[in-house]
Amino acid sequence: MALVLTGPWSNETQREEQIKLYVCWGTFQVPGAREHPCREAYRALEQAGFEPEVVKTHSFGALPMALQTPSRKHVAENTGSPWVPALETDDGEWISGSGEIVDWASSQTA
Repeated sequence: MALVLTGPWSNETQREEQIKLYVCWGTFQVPGAREHPCREAYRALEQAGFEPEVVKTHSFGALPMALQTPSRKHVAENTGSPWVPALETDDGEWISGSGEIVDWASSQTA
């Protein structure tokens, strides 16, 4: 959740954004690997001024749906795929994929 503070000295209005970023096991970099997609999405949201609630889905997206965790099933119900990262915005919109989340985050900055 990111809170943009404003006051009488600003002509902006106060708004609070609540977003959830669904990731695999975390937002860490995997040693010796390319930039991890969940980390890319998280860093883009941070750079855009958001502090997303991070939901760890665990498991692996390629497993059969019957073996997926409840949080991966929730992602699949809303995006059509159990793969993460996935973003649930404050208005209920779902964005799936690190590139798409990075694009969304960069479009949210002033």
